[in-house]
Formats: sequence, structure tokens, C-alpha cells
Amino acid sequence: MEQFTTSLKRESGWEVVVLKDGILGSSVEIVPFAGAILNSFEINKTIDNEPKGWNIIDGYNGLEDFKDRVHAGFRSAKLSPFVCRLKDGKYTWKGINYKIDKFMLDGSALHGLLYDAPFKIIETQSNNNNCFVEMEYIYNGEQAGYPFPYRCRVKYNLSEENTLEIITQIDNLSTESIPITDGWHPYFQLGGNVKDYWLQIASDEMLEYDDTLLPTGNYIKDNRFVNGRTIGDEKLDNGFRINKNKSACILQNPNNNLQIEWLTTEGYPILQLYIPDHRKSIAIENLSSAPDAFNNGIGLIVLEAKHSHYFKTKFKVSM
Repeated sequence: MEQFTTSLKRESGWEVVVLKDGILGSSVEIVPFAGAILNSFEINKTIDNEPKGWNIIDGYNGLEDFKDRVHAGFRSAKLSPFVCRLKDGKYTWKGINYKIDKFMLDGSALHGLLYDAPFKIIETQSNNNNCFVEMEYIYNGEQAGYPFPYRCRVKYNLSEENTLEIITQIDNLSTESIPITDGWHPYFQLGGNVKDYWLQIASDEMLEYDDTLLPTGNYIKDNRFVNGRTIGDEKLDNGFRINKNKSACILQNPNNNLQIEWLTTEGYPILQLYIPDHRKSIAIENLSSAPDAFNNGIGLIVLEAKHSHYFKTKFKVSM
């Protein structure tokens, strides 16, 4: 019997891919139809001598919940072809002005075009070492604000010690170079209130934002979390520039010893952290660029015709 398995199930109005570690009892649930989101990562934790499933992802209750609330936080969304905010939804590429208006908030287009795209499964596999699902969505350039066709492939790979790796591949299907950035917008919940969580970030500086959360182009020294500390009453909506890949971030709840450690963030030099008002979860977002990169150029990738670009993040859950 293989330690790892991959299966499909249909519940709550959508099809779910389940990656499971049969020995540890942990399972990962991905929803291809809803932007290839990671909707659950459940691990087994013993509480009062009783095993209990614990989902560290603040996700959705099903298709209708997703439709109703995806714009109220963009939980677990794939951010592509731009991340976070695009000022006025406008940018200029090769002398031509474009405007994206799929979703606007406070004067900016938000979180790209693929956060609700119906991805298709192209491969699943499992053995004694790992299991994975790979999905893709082909964007045909149908929106006038971004008329550049490209393919986005997302692969979730579950391996030993509750380690999950997410690999994104962007293929330029256009006949010309295109502007591209990439990101991921998960919310993590370790029980209780975020104020009790311990956080360490491999960064001592963050992007300076104006009052509309757009970068000014400057960086601010910030070492609040470089050595680790309790979050407390901090209100975070900041982009931290990571200065090393290994253990880019550690999040822990000392009250139950649940911990998430980001082992790699290849291609993602920025971690955007955001705490919603309810303070029951925290968004820790891998970003390949600063917000508004189509205009400010900070981290913008110019992807040549018929070329590909890869992004990878990997984290481990322990208790």
C-alpha cells in the first residue's frame, strides 16, 4: 500500500482533488474549478489524548460560498498576470495604453485575472514518496486590458513531514514579449487569535506604501520580526523583501505548538502579510513583484515569446 494517494471527490457543488499521506493522516484539498485554490490542509493533531483533524487553511465551504466571498479577501487566490493592486487598472506596454477592470477597489484593479479561472487537471500521480496534482488554465487574451495569451500551470506536491510544494509555470503563448508577475494569496489559521502567534520573517526591510497601498519606490528598515516575536496587536498589510530563501518565514501558535515554516520561496522575493479585522487568520502571500509592477517595474518580468518562467514555494507544517 502506497503511503501517498491522490483522489477526486465531489461535494458542496464542486470537484475537489485530495492529496493524502496515509501514514501521518494529513490531507490537502485543491479545487481546480475555482482558480486552482488550496482550500484545505488538514493535519492530525492530538488534543487531550484524542486525535483531531486541524485545517490550517482559511478556505471556503463550497462553490456558493466561493462565489459569494471570493472578492472579500481573495483567499488562496492565484495572482496572475499581476499581483495585488494595479493603479486605476491602467498601464502602458510598448507604447499602447491598456485598462483592466475585472475587479476594482479604491481606484485599483485587484489580484489579476485568474483568481476564479476554471483550471483543468492535466496529471495526478502518487507513490511512496509523494503525491501531486498538476493543473492548467490557458488564457487566450480575451480581455482587452490584457490581450496576451499565456498558459498558467500550477502543481501541488505533498511529500513527507507534511511538506507541500507549489510550483507555477507561466508559458508565453504570444508572438511578442509580455509583462507578467505571479503570486499566491493564502490565509493561514493555527487556532485562536493571531495576536498570540509567533512570527519570524527573513527580512529587515519592507516596501513603503502610500495611503492607497501602492509602492512609493522606497524601502523602509523594519526589523520587527527578523528575530521572531509575538504579533500582538500589530496591524499588518505590508510587503517584506526577503533576504534569503531558506526559512523565509516561520509562523507558530505557542498555545498548541502548530507551526508553518517556509522552506523556499524561489522567484518570490516579497512576502505580503495581511491580518483581516477578525484576526482569526493571517494572509502570507508569495509575490514575484511589488504591487503595481506593470507601472513601477519593481520585480516585473518581461517574458519573451514562447518562453517560460517558473515560481516555487515550499512549506512544512509541524506540531
